[in-house]
Amino acid sequence: MIEKKEISFLWTFVFLLLLLISSYGLFSKPSGDLSIGLSDKILHFLMFLLLSYFLIKSNNYFKISFIFIILYASISELIQFFLIYRDGDLVDLFFNYLGIGVIFIKKFFLT
Repeated sequence: MIEKKEISFLWTFVFLLLLLISSYGLFSKPSGDLSIGLSDKILHFLMFLLLSYFLIKSNNYFKISFIFIILYASISELIQFFLIYRDGDLVDLFFNYLGIGVIFIKKFFLT
């Protein structure tokens, strides 16, 4: 039988891996070659939906997790605003918050 602690480490690893991948995607210089055919807004939504899901799975600290992911979403858009090759966008921030909200509202109200 798998202990809760082991599962927590697994989900933490998955979350950190996804956080690294998303940080690279958010802050690296975009290349015109790579396109997966999804809207930028959908990618923001899905990325923060997955980050929120794995963050919730990795620990039992609901409030701290919520504050962390909200700050990460906000700061990432703020940083993009100051990068020459990126554009910080309030609509992107809205879709970040929407992805976060889906997971946290589901966790808060349905469990």
